[in-house]
Amino acid sequence: MAPITRDGVELGLPFTETEYRDRAGRVRDEMRRRDVDVLLVLSPANLCYLTGFESIWYPPRAPVGVIVAREDEGLLFVDYDRHRTLVERVALFDDAVFYDYATAIDQLRAAVQDRGWSSATIGVERWAASPGAPLVDRIAVAIAETGANVVAGDWIVDRVRLVKSEAELACVRRASEIVDAAVESLGDYVRPGRTELEIAAHLNSEMAARGGEEPAIRTMVSAGPDVWCRTHSPPSRRPVEAGDVMYVDVCGVQNRYHVDVCRTFAIGRDHPAARAILEQTAGSVDAVIAAVKPGDPLEVAQQAAEQYVFSRFDRERVWWVGGYALGIALPPNWVGHTYLANDAFERFTWEPGYVTNYENILFDRHAGFTASYMETLLMGPERIEVLSTRPRELTVL
Repeated sequence: MAPITRDGVELGLPFTETEYRDRAGRVRDEMRRRDVDVLLVLSPANLCYLTGFESIWYPPRAPVGVIVAREDEGLLFVDYDRHRTLVERVALFDDAVFYDYATAIDQLRAAVQDRGWSSATIGVERWAASPGAPLVDRIAVAIAETGANVVAGDWIVDRVRLVKSEAELACVRRASEIVDAAVESLGDYVRPGRTELEIAAHLNSEMAARGGEEPAIRTMVSAGPDVWCRTHSPPSRRPVEAGDVMYVDVCGVQNRYHVDVCRTFAIGRDHPAARAILEQTAGSVDAVIAAVKPGDPLEVAQQAAEQYVFSRFDRERVWWVGGYALGIALPPNWVGHTYLANDAFERFTWEPGYVTNYENILFDRHAGFTASYMETLLMGPERIEVLSTRPRELTVL
């Protein structure tokens, strides 16, 4: 396929123009289903999904996004003027509005009026990392002052991107290969005296060497007698010691598509108690696969997982069993808007192309260890596929 160009310069986007246009078309279909005429997309992940745009910073004072109109095939990019050169080189769009901090709200209001949207129902994404909520409120008020009916625009793009295309799934599979290789490399790198920070940096370096990008979640390495209570704790300067239990949670990333892998390790010598837990909980993945078929509600998996784990372990030893949608993600958030329990922002079903992580996190407070793993699951045409090839057992380093 021919590369996407602007003014004779190749944009270097990871997907074809056909892929991006198809995504926008499916978003318009979802807008019709929800009776939304125009959608202001502000979520960095959704902006990336529709245009390919990615930045290291999304200013809290400036709305960076794209406007999609239900009856217009064009994409209207909106950003502050200092991003103009970047946007023109790395994003697919048909028209653009560039502003400074002082004129952002006025120019967004003018864009609505100039394009005849003042009588439209306009959805505004509010569940976004940027801009700041007070600015989003002011934008919504300014748009409403034109006569438009402003409604919540959240989860429209998110819902469309829950089901991955073949091009997206190729990125998911590559991300899985990248993270598996990084986790496997720990055997040659980790030894007593390495700090958690060094081990996390090693994982990130190994992934970068294979073309992996920075994850939207910080790589987690946690070890030692407090490991049981440090889930979601960032890596520390503490050196790992012989006898430590260590767990690692890391995402491989390809074109912003994430695949999550968490595994538990023992430093220097075996840890029979952690090993015994993992030998049992590893089977919960097979229980989920056996219970779920395409089209089932997401909670079928959650129910199978909980029945398996809670029939074997007391609930007070289980930090969490569950999962959430994965896909395009940019810092500071990597979690999709649907959960396996189907109790989050929207309900969904196991459609082919749906990707989710799956977590079994158990701990022993008194013995001071954790025994955890996380997988990334992909619903195929007939059954769930586990993307990682790394065994769910305790590995002694």
